[in-house]
Amino acid sequence: MPGSTNKEEQISCIAVDDEPRALEVIRIHAVRTPFLDLRRTFRDPVEALAWLKDNPVALLFLDINMPDVSGLSFRELAGPQPMVIFTTAYSEFAVESYEQGAVDYLVKPIRYERFLKAALRARARRQPQPPPARQERAGAEGISDYLLVKSGKKHFRVAVSEILYLEKDGNYLWFHTPERRLISRFSMGEALDMLPAAQFMQVHRSFIVALPHIGEVEVHQVKIGGTSIPVAKAYREALMARLTGE
Repeated sequence: MPGSTNKEEQISCIAVDDEPRALEVIRIHAVRTPFLDLRRTFRDPVEALAWLKDNPVALLFLDINMPDVSGLSFRELAGPQPMVIFTTAYSEFAVESYEQGAVDYLVKPIRYERFLKAALRARARRQPQPPPARQERAGAEGISDYLLVKSGKKHFRVAVSEILYLEKDGNYLWFHTPERRLISRFSMGEALDMLPAAQFMQVHRSFIVALPHIGEVEVHQVKIGGTSIPVAKAYREALMARLTGE
């Protein structure tokens, strides 16, 4: 029930887009999402920046392609505090938006199912993550403590012990850590070859999980932090054997 979520548990947010119809879609989707508290919508990014000075929020829905002030520029001017979900009709900005630490990237027209997935990612980011597992130095397999992940035009040094899970997205993989998400062109097989087999396992055609970070195990899913990850039937028995040591 929408009324069952306490105000204290909601994520305060605003939406900025120069298209009235796009703002209306976000408003309708936000109303359907009980843990979102959409405070205002703005067509003018300058007006939105002025309002934010006295009314901080936790999450911004930002259109990238706005006149005068783009969504990417708005993100920098708003400071590092709010989480950001970018929206646009042009998918070529995806990698650039994630380099700015965005929670997610929504391509218009925005379906509610996809909107909800992005909102859940924002809620999961707000929840405390388990401390990273300790990682031994490279052993006989030659696996390093760190991966060099190319995302966009940059390379990022990612500690293996901080990787929570990997998520397939077409020909790319998302690397999820407590601090950020990176997208890079990897296959599932390439990722498994790079990661220590004792700590990582594929549990679904689209997911690889870090076993030390699993907090809850259910029949069809596991939970890492605030994120539920599906476990396909073909992997359930092997997963339980790995977790129980049998």
